[in-house]
Amino acid sequence: MRTVFFGSPPFAIPAFQALLQSNELPIALVTAPPRRSGRGRKEEANPLVVMAEEASVKVFRPESTRSDEWLQTFKGLKSDLGVVVSYGQILNWATLVTPRYGLINLHGSLLPRWRGASPIQAAILAGDKKTGVCIQQMVEALDAGPVLACAEIALTPDERADELFQRLSRLGASLLIDFLKEVKCGPLPLGEAQNARAVTVCKKIKPSDGRIDWNQSADVVDRLVRAMAGWPSARSTLPDGSSLKIHTGEPSSLAANVEPGTVISLEGGVFVQCNGGSFRIDRLQRAGKGALNAMDYVRGSSMKEGEVFG
Repeated sequence: MRTVFFGSPPFAIPAFQALLQSNELPIALVTAPPRRSGRGRKEEANPLVVMAEEASVKVFRPESTRSDEWLQTFKGLKSDLGVVVSYGQILNWATLVTPRYGLINLHGSLLPRWRGASPIQAAILAGDKKTGVCIQQMVEALDAGPVLACAEIALTPDERADELFQRLSRLGASLLIDFLKEVKCGPLPLGEAQNARAVTVCKKIKPSDGRIDWNQSADVVDRLVRAMAGWPSARSTLPDGSSLKIHTGEPSSLAANVEPGTVISLEGGVFVQCNGGSFRIDRLQRAGKGALNAMDYVRGSSMKEGEVFG
């Protein structure tokens, strides 16, 4: 089958690599346009482009897939199927109907739960017991197409978003290869329509979403810290107003009759009072500094019990 792969790193890397190593070599890669950053304004590396060029796969990096120029280019590829994995642009109807069998999308949740841009973080924030990956036939509505294949995994009580991201990206790559081997030359299965009454939606994560509300329970704070692991990180503010990233920790039964956000102990970690119990910070990072073990930070700072985090 003549497939065109739409994707952006890092989630798409295992799936694209698996395609290159299988008998399902795509005829083209469509990925994010070149971007420059840093003081030298150097072009950011895109591992997918490097992998495609090494495999002699055509690379396209359109600024917009809605332009007439891109649509004509895409039609000229005479593709059978488009495979989308964390591409980053919303594809319009003209693009969706160009390949012979349309486009399929590898999504990081068990649809219809957690349609949208942050299904991995959303599953942890909600305290879900399981999640997985789905392949869906793409339609114009966001993540609303029939589900063609799924793979499920259990979530551990200490699951972190950065680790779950890796687990699901590898699981998705395996599911995609198995699916393409089954459909071979098409047509695609009809799939299973999603239950509209079971739909949940998640939004794109912003840095402000990592802000801790110490008036929440310690379990809620714990889920936030784990859901924001990697990026953008959970965060609070010190009494002097400076920002503090909180990388790891866990709920504790230690509690005091004080305002939520108050440091109640510095023995074995930084224990911060929540609305019921406390949260023990194990690893943190002050703005402009490197990440530190909490006790190393305490020894090198003036932090003391009774201080109140913002």
